[in-house]
Amino acid sequence: MSIIDSLRLRLGSVDAILLLAIVGLASGILAGASNILFRIFTESGIVLWHPKTDQGDFEGLSWHFHLGMPIVGGLLVGLLLQKLSKHRRAVGVSHVLERMAFHQGYLPWKNALVQFFVGGLTLASGMSVGREGPGIHLGAASGSWLGQRLKLPNNSIRVLVGCGSAAAISASFNTPLAGVIFAMEVIMMEYTIASFIPVILASVSGAVLSRAVFGNAVAFDVPALELVSLWEMPYFLLMGIIIGCLAAGFIYSTTAMVKLSHQWPVWIRCSLSGVAVGVIALGIPQIMGIGYDSVNATLQGDFGWQLLVLCLVGKLVATIFCSGMSMPGGVIGPSFFIGAMSGAIIGFVGHQFFPEHSSSYPFYAMVGMATMMSATLQAPLAALMALLELTGNPGIILPGMFSVVVANLMVSQVFKQKSMFQSTMNAKGMTIKFNPLTQFLRRVGVAGTMDRSIAVHDRHIRLLDAAQILENQPRWLLIREDNVPISLMSANDLARYMIELESSEEAMPKSIDLLKIPADRQNISSVYLQATLEEVLDTLERDGNQAAYVFRTTAPMTEKIYGVITRDAIESHYSYKTTKAN
Repeated sequence: MSIIDSLRLRLGSVDAILLLAIVGLASGILAGASNILFRIFTESGIVLWHPKTDQGDFEGLSWHFHLGMPIVGGLLVGLLLQKLSKHRRAVGVSHVLERMAFHQGYLPWKNALVQFFVGGLTLASGMSVGREGPGIHLGAASGSWLGQRLKLPNNSIRVLVGCGSAAAISASFNTPLAGVIFAMEVIMMEYTIASFIPVILASVSGAVLSRAVFGNAVAFDVPALELVSLWEMPYFLLMGIIIGCLAAGFIYSTTAMVKLSHQWPVWIRCSLSGVAVGVIALGIPQIMGIGYDSVNATLQGDFGWQLLVLCLVGKLVATIFCSGMSMPGGVIGPSFFIGAMSGAIIGFVGHQFFPEHSSSYPFYAMVGMATMMSATLQAPLAALMALLELTGNPGIILPGMFSVVVANLMVSQVFKQKSMFQSTMNAKGMTIKFNPLTQFLRRVGVAGTMDRSIAVHDRHIRLLDAAQILENQPRWLLIREDNVPISLMSANDLARYMIELESSEEAMPKSIDLLKIPADRQNISSVYLQATLEEVLDTLERDGNQAAYVFRTTAPMTEKIYGVITRDAIESHYSYKTTKAN
């Protein structure tokens, strides 16, 4: 067996942390590089549209650009997507979650190319989307591509998708810890030591690459602010309630827009999004693009309350159109924008009534960013880690935790809304269900649990060959007919039959038929070496069998058989691991 094959078999185990860490680091480097290229592409793409070279500086343009850029860009993006097949248009975080849920993390690289170029064009057009969604797709696709190229087990590919997503968030915001939590909380939806270590390494590598190219500055210019008084805590409760209601309305409206327009031609959807953004931008150009410049202005206290209200309403409506009509961009950036504006408005009002017992509104804007992100994505830990890393201020965590938790409860418990990603996927007919058993089975590859103590032979076997097989003491005998495995039997049954033949007074036959001797035989299914235990169980359920043989194609029409796995072995493995964990 080659070294590569040996490594693949080890990666099938849930405990192959060291190997996963090495591959995870490599996937983080690829993901960080892809995000750096995407950022360079989008920022240089703005130059193609107008003479301003500052990042996202759309406000200084004439009204012709405010109206025309989104309309032309939306039409162009729509026409490009219209020429692609429906499955090739699938991009963004929802696409990553879909591939994780139904395709074991296999992300097509062609979809990533579509995301790169069409997503870049969308951002350069000033559409109300974020670059984090495309960045996560590119990062996840980088990790998935690496795993597919190395022909790693599917459980390892799933981890590499998480690694790429973490590196993408880390490279985008310069927040490595938030990248880790986001990948575990939103993409992988689990917390395990075996996943944490490679994801952490990938996130660090993404941050290092980003800092080497763009410097050490975080995405937002955050001032040093502190909580003035504990009397403000009830006000943060109010903030959580208000932003929770706002986030629930945001999710509901976007989902309704998805349901309404999902069957429309894609060029019409994109064009209408461009018209909506262009019309709104005539009066509120701050809503165009990612909007980080407007968020930074809010954090510095440069906006009055009238502009804050206009930006909040305009960005909310524009993002509902863009996200609801499936423009190839993200919602994390807009959620930061909406959260900053809504938090600033709440802080502005509070400061007017209680100036001695309330912080300035930029402090509330910072908390509002994390609160809106958390409530929209249902990712409280990721939002809190982002808040901590972006501000470098541990004192902001206390009010942040309070506001974030209240907002999440409002969205999930009061309004019964799921995260933006899951809600929009449900609106398109894709439902993702999670349970502890499924999560466990997805983490373990068949290579780590199969029984390799097997012998493979045709149904007709000479007595001498049977004796030689039994000398090696295999546990299982895989029976072939016309070079295709069709049945599985215990080697003990063959040994028992051989003993009976030797003690019999009848003449010994020259050969025996393994399908006719007394034995407990099982029909056999087939699974790939890369499969997870979830895929094995699905295959056994589909075929109505109790066992499967594990193979890999080594050449055209040539299979190499590595072992067998039974339903009982899967159940025993799950019982052992859960008992050990408890």
